[in-house]
Amino acid sequence: MIYEHYFSLTQRPFSIAPNPNFLFACGQYREALAALEYGMLHRGGFVLLTGEVGTGKTTLCKYLLQSVPADTELALVLHPQLDRIELLQLICKEFGVEIRGAQKESELIENLTAFLLSVYSKGGYSVLIIDEAQHLDDSVLELVRLLTNLETHEDKLLQIILLGQPELKSRLNQYQLRQLNQRFTARFHLEGLSFLQVKSYLDHRVEVAGGQGSLFSVSAAWLLYRLTNGIPRLINVLADRCLMGCYAQQKNQVSPMMVWKAAKEVLPVSQKTSRPWLKFAFACAAIVGVLQLTQVLNVTQDDLTKPFMSNDLVAQFVLSENADGQNTSSQNPCVNQNNCWAGTLPVSVVLQSQMQGKVWFDNQWQVFNSQPLAGSDVSVVVENVDSRYLDGLIKPFQQDPLIPWVREVLLSQEYGLNGEDVSQWQIIAPNSNVTDSSMLYDSVLKDLVKAFQRQHGLLVDGVLGPQTLISLSLWDQQTQMAAQ
Repeated sequence: MIYEHYFSLTQRPFSIAPNPNFLFACGQYREALAALEYGMLHRGGFVLLTGEVGTGKTTLCKYLLQSVPADTELALVLHPQLDRIELLQLICKEFGVEIRGAQKESELIENLTAFLLSVYSKGGYSVLIIDEAQHLDDSVLELVRLLTNLETHEDKLLQIILLGQPELKSRLNQYQLRQLNQRFTARFHLEGLSFLQVKSYLDHRVEVAGGQGSLFSVSAAWLLYRLTNGIPRLINVLADRCLMGCYAQQKNQVSPMMVWKAAKEVLPVSQKTSRPWLKFAFACAAIVGVLQLTQVLNVTQDDLTKPFMSNDLVAQFVLSENADGQNTSSQNPCVNQNNCWAGTLPVSVVLQSQMQGKVWFDNQWQVFNSQPLAGSDVSVVVENVDSRYLDGLIKPFQQDPLIPWVREVLLSQEYGLNGEDVSQWQIIAPNSNVTDSSMLYDSVLKDLVKAFQRQHGLLVDGVLGPQTLISLSLWDQQTQMAAQ
């Protein structure tokens, strides 16, 4: 513990270890996670996930492994610099298939096929994940293609997920690998984060580490983004050194100068920027432009997780019965108003929420309808929100008066675990001094909350913040109306 106690953190927020608990599951990462889940749970899925070094491919993979269904057999290959026989032997070992001495390739495939058929006959799934797949030579890639031929008349016996750097995409475009290249049912490429995403990423990791508030100023976040090109691993390296410098100077927030000093110490030479003061002046000018842009577009904290798009509904979606339609600007209606929340909500809970109001779209207020609501979420402004939702930031194993309501809502809608009845379950934290167990956010409820977040495209972190609580409230209202 060096600076953690100073900033009231429970752990280092910017370790470069691929810790799935810190996954920034927003924007492109949410889409990539959906692609990986598709590859794991759909028979015949052959998924390719690529990205520059340090963009978070392995972290995504480890996050996925936390939610592997009980009926799924998994083989994970992390170091694929192997020949065909060695790779087959490793796959068999990962699946628990017995290997007798020095077997031929055909014998290994025969044993593997028998195992896959036994899993399939029980209704289970077999998944092979190969990380750093850019290191596979062409003959081994051809073997991977042959493994996709293991099938019944209806389904593939083995789902395969390849993770690799951008050069893997280039290799797959070669003529001799065209058969393999045609078999991918899902592809996704991870890019560097945008500035707005970097700012949200920094705050997210600090929050997961137990921190409160932003430890990086807007200008420091901008400079950090420019120096790292939005690559998460470089962000972690630089941000960790920045917090060390901030602690050494006994400051409460990282400044641009701290970022410059840290970059000179830890970034590779190719990442450093020449003529620093000229670049810094440019960065400051850009920051002013960004701040003006966010003021005009009313970018909220939840909007920071999404890239700007020309048709994005950054213009507000007002859910209220008293929207007078007289406002002719896109200023935040929550300014100087109580019990008002601006952010993004899933379309799945907005479309059928039976709310009345108007939406700022195409430079004018329009009556609410579903036509402009494309995509998985929409920027909204919700009025008359329960103040407990606005102040909520409930983490697992904390107590809160809202917990009984959350538990009742989720259990009443059959958000069970693997089909089991969990309505009577309650897990108490070890060595807990809880006086009212009904108010404790236990581990069973955490799994239910994460299931709700995953279904509706929210950040799957198990934290009951304003976005999740408001979504729960609207969703509960619409299900109650449907039941009447």
